[in-house]
Amino acid sequence: MTLRLRAHHLSGLVAVLWLAASGSAWAQSGAATADLVGTVQDESKAVVPGAQITATNTATGVSRTVTSGPDGRFTVPALPVGTYTVQVELSGFGPQRAEVVLAVGTTVDVPFTLKIAAATEQVTVMAETPIIDVQKTAVGTDISQHQIENLPINGRNFISFSVITPGVAPDNTPQQGASATSGLTFAGQRARSNNITVDGLDNNDAVVGSVRATFSQEAVREFQVLTNSYTAEFGKASGGVVNIVTKSGTNTVGGDVFFYLRDKALNARGHFEDFDPAGNRINSPKAPYNQKQFGATIGGPIRKDRTFYFLSFERLDVSASNFVTIDDATPVRHPVLPVVFGTPAQILRNAGFPVEVGNVPYAVESNQFLAKIDHHISSGHTLTARFNAADTLNENIEPFGGLVAKSRAAALDSRDIMAATTLTSLISTTMVNDLRVQVADRDQKVLALDPRCAGPCDAFDEGGPTLEVTGFASVGRHRFTPQPRRNTRFQVLDTFAYYAGRHQIKTGVDFSYINNRDQALPLHFGGRYIFRALPLAAVGVPLPGTLSAIQAVALGVPAAYVQGYGDPSGGYKYSDISLFAQDDWRLTDRVTLKAGVRYQKQSWDDITYSIVGYPGSYGFPSDGNNIAPRVAVAWDPAGDKMTSVHASYGIFYDNHITGIFGITDIIDGQAGVRTFAAQLPDTRPVVAWNAPNRRLPEAALGAFPSLVISIDPGLDTPYAHHASAGIERQLAGNLAVSANVIYARGFDQLGTIDYNPVVRALAATGRLRPADTPGRPLSTASVLQYTSFGETWYKGLTLTAGKRFAGRSQFLVSYTVSEADDNSTDFQSAFIPQNNGVGRDPNNPNGLPIGFNPDDERGPSLQDQRHRFVFSGLCAAPYGINLSAIVTVASGRPFPILAGDDLNGDANGGAFPPDRPWRTVNDLSTTIGRNAGRLPVQASVDLRIGKRVTVGEIAVEGLFEVFNLFNRVNYTDVNNIFGTGAYPSSPVPTFGQFTQAGPPRQIQ
Repeated sequence: MTLRLRAHHLSGLVAVLWLAASGSAWAQSGAATADLVGTVQDESKAVVPGAQITATNTATGVSRTVTSGPDGRFTVPALPVGTYTVQVELSGFGPQRAEVVLAVGTTVDVPFTLKIAAATEQVTVMAETPIIDVQKTAVGTDISQHQIENLPINGRNFISFSVITPGVAPDNTPQQGASATSGLTFAGQRARSNNITVDGLDNNDAVVGSVRATFSQEAVREFQVLTNSYTAEFGKASGGVVNIVTKSGTNTVGGDVFFYLRDKALNARGHFEDFDPAGNRINSPKAPYNQKQFGATIGGPIRKDRTFYFLSFERLDVSASNFVTIDDATPVRHPVLPVVFGTPAQILRNAGFPVEVGNVPYAVESNQFLAKIDHHISSGHTLTARFNAADTLNENIEPFGGLVAKSRAAALDSRDIMAATTLTSLISTTMVNDLRVQVADRDQKVLALDPRCAGPCDAFDEGGPTLEVTGFASVGRHRFTPQPRRNTRFQVLDTFAYYAGRHQIKTGVDFSYINNRDQALPLHFGGRYIFRALPLAAVGVPLPGTLSAIQAVALGVPAAYVQGYGDPSGGYKYSDISLFAQDDWRLTDRVTLKAGVRYQKQSWDDITYSIVGYPGSYGFPSDGNNIAPRVAVAWDPAGDKMTSVHASYGIFYDNHITGIFGITDIIDGQAGVRTFAAQLPDTRPVVAWNAPNRRLPEAALGAFPSLVISIDPGLDTPYAHHASAGIERQLAGNLAVSANVIYARGFDQLGTIDYNPVVRALAATGRLRPADTPGRPLSTASVLQYTSFGETWYKGLTLTAGKRFAGRSQFLVSYTVSEADDNSTDFQSAFIPQNNGVGRDPNNPNGLPIGFNPDDERGPSLQDQRHRFVFSGLCAAPYGINLSAIVTVASGRPFPILAGDDLNGDANGGAFPPDRPWRTVNDLSTTIGRNAGRLPVQASVDLRIGKRVTVGEIAVEGLFEVFNLFNRVNYTDVNNIFGTGAYPSSPVPTFGQFTQAGPPRQIQ
């Protein structure tokens, strides 16, 4: 049963927000700060009001002073993260002091017991920060500065630290490329459904749901990873949240200079340099590789105890390669005559498509710069300004390797500029306001690497065509390049909190405006050919038997031809707003109840859709009922702040990626992009194959039905139910253990359905598609609609043990056992369902197609990783030697097993029809399930050894890092084309052959 809160519940939201603004409240810790709370008592356990509590940042000297209330409690809110000296003083009592470490997003509770002053006053130094937060209810992990600075992270991408936390894994969505995701999946949810924030402000590319350019790892202070059940302050995500805090300057001038080097000579040989996909031993040259990563940071005071600066710069240069396994050894023979065409790679070259096999090089270059100033206007007002910029050239953004040639890949050339400012104002000891503002500009181009282009592939009709040879190769120009995109984002986020009593309430508003002023999507402008297995009769041979896809290339018989025309450019404006209120209520000293609500709404440009099969027209839908309540409870059963039992439930709304507006605006089949498609027995694919540049001009085609990509007229916002329950226990030796049960259930995820598919049963009526004109088969084309039918299912158990940095060591070890299912992979049309039904329901035009059942598509998610073990730890050994390691062992991910042919005759899927093999030939009811294959177990050990030498005030550290220490082969891709035989007994010879693997052992 699905729970949705409709628009008439808005009155409830208004009431909650009004209460939040007017009631007694005490805010939870912020997205970029932390709260210090506690109680002052005397030796008889009586509360002590009026005591003066001063928290001083040990690095900056900035202090904040408050007074304990009538109940002895005190709160020092919205403190920047860091280490603090907290001193409590009251006349007649001896002062006390504690050293406290405040991590981002935490509320640290430190009790003080004052003693009557003796003749000689003595300061008592108390214990450090408690290891666990007994009021915490979200499932998440804090990544400390010690971990960031000392663990071996391949590529020094600090967001990769997220995968050492339980419930988080690398994204496994295929064909990401220029529409890359965040790269992370939380509790099995989609990787576009996360929110990555920097200093409390969004750092996402809202067009596709990826991460905007970041900055050097050296500029990160710490961050928290929120996997499930976070509070209402965090939103715009039905998955998880990564909340990053940047470094600031201190009273001490300091910084570092760093240089990391990798080279081919330090790497082991890759698996496919010694073995081909069939497992035969070969002897390919060792892969070329060179990587240089260098930069510097510096920070210090502009005015001591008041104003500070911090600067960082990093440069990355990579010369690497991917291994292309397109067959260049096996002779391909004519199906009838005693003629050898050559190897598959030679056949493609003879057809005019350059194919490099083996180690094929690519380059990655980037520059990252950050500047930050913190100015403490007074003890209660702090102004922070941050500017960061990055530029990147990545020739592997549309990845190649395996059966994908480099000519089919594309490069990203991007530039990001971001400016942000934060004003934190302590209006009084009970009121705090946080105002955050940012402006971010992104300018990028995705250009094909097709060598047939004359220089950069920056013209819409340059290079090409795209060639898909099912089960053998993908070559030619990338089908939706060149793709320029320029947008500017403005974000304003304001939160207000009022502190009093046992309540903690925070309210806020978050508004973003994005101007996508330049974009283009030249879909198939270079042309696209699809070759797949055909009966011999298709080439005029009156014999039984089949022509393979690569034989069809040699004979010049494409199964289908697609060509785009028209105007692929456009632009649009977009905005979204969020409101939230959160109350953390300490019912007793042992029980905390958290209740919150969040509201989100996206607003779009005006647009009109008029599509075949839909009565009338409609605009881009606006979903205005996205009310997300959240509730949680935490219990400290013994009252000793050593154990936390907690449970949470809430609704979490995602934001639709804005790219769906731009795509549906451009691919309209009218004034925008018009797409011609033809397949055998139509002769035009063969005619086009033999035409100049292998393209037919639009004028030669006359009027033709065009593909349309449209939006669901009943579009709903994606959301998920999160629920969790767990226990955390602090042990001796700075050790804590925890166990959490996690549940996530997603709804209204975008998937693609053809609302006007080919239906062979309609042939007798003079139609082939439901919307065809009677008596005119194929008078209309496919209507691919982004539709809110996707669902996700996740349940998991995480077991964690961790030790914070003390006694010269720190570690985190976790084991996650889970199951993740879904019924769609992504919004892209490459993931169309096997059975699209038989057209739009005239009685419910906003609903699903007649005969389409989403439950038929349910299967293991590509994010499903049943078992995942991760250990990360570091140790400061004697003689200045530092050791650290990350060990990962995880189950293999699922992959789809495809027939490689259009078994159900609906003409959907292009080069890779979604049709799955059948257990009994010609019986569609015996089709195997979705994502039925599974890759082998993945395992790796990364190790770092460092030796530090200090000379005066300068420390020099030499580092030796090994990634994939034991040189394990971790397969990452497989030939998933089974063929049209009975499953599992009759596969084609290449089915199941591994085509790509992760990096071999690399030394840095």
